[in-house]
Amino acid sequence: VSRQRDQFLGPTGRRLQDYLVLSALTMGGMYFTNWSLAYLNYTTRIVFKSSKVVPTMIFGTVVQGRRYTVGEYLAAAVLIVGISLFTLGDAQGYPAFHSTGIGLITLGLVCDALTSNFEEKRFFRCVDPSSQAEVVMYASFFGAIYGAVVLVWSGEWQPALEHSIEQPMGRGAVGATAAPMLIITSAVMGYVSVVFVLSLINNFGATNTEIVKSMRKVLSICISFILFPKPFDWKYLLGMLACIISLVVTHMIKKQK
Repeated sequence: VSRQRDQFLGPTGRRLQDYLVLSALTMGGMYFTNWSLAYLNYTTRIVFKSSKVVPTMIFGTVVQGRRYTVGEYLAAAVLIVGISLFTLGDAQGYPAFHSTGIGLITLGLVCDALTSNFEEKRFFRCVDPSSQAEVVMYASFFGAIYGAVVLVWSGEWQPALEHSIEQPMGRGAVGATAAPMLIITSAVMGYVSVVFVLSLINNFGATNTEIVKSMRKVLSICISFILFPKPFDWKYLLGMLACIISLVVTHMIKKQK
């Protein structure tokens, strides 16, 4: 009864502070990553985002005291190489590096790695665990406030609003509401995605979740071969082979543990 009453009244004390920290980390990961695109091309972003599993493992040791073997780090490195090769086969151009962009996307990766480990430790691996819906609601609420402050402070809200009004995606009456509807649809799909991600963190841990998230890009490209036929590049073959080897080795290591 006490737990149900606390959920109804909302978080207080230490738990509220945790949500404020979580929202800041979540927004930081998205903001720094998107900001880096002003200096890096999409291909470089793919390579860096594919490597998120390694900082997640590192911060898993720092935040949660977990220990990973050399074999697990090597398997993660092979996975990163595989995903990078696989996605580079679907991208145009080669990675373009810029010191400012590298710094920004590195900050984004650190925030992302801290976010998943912080969620697991403070909300799921505790005496009084939270539900996925509760974490999403409060993290999104405070994140929206943070985002509004940054948009107003940077002045980015005005060109974004003008773009949505002046360049609707569609024609006629449908076009006038297409941009807002796309934003709403994206938000709904994002909510569903976050709920599944939190469920993975809750049941399997932050590192395993990052492995699953990293494989999403590979699955997307595999499906694209069916929907949009295209030439098969050697990067796809080597990338898929590296991913399979990494996943098999990771599974074997975990069984031995």
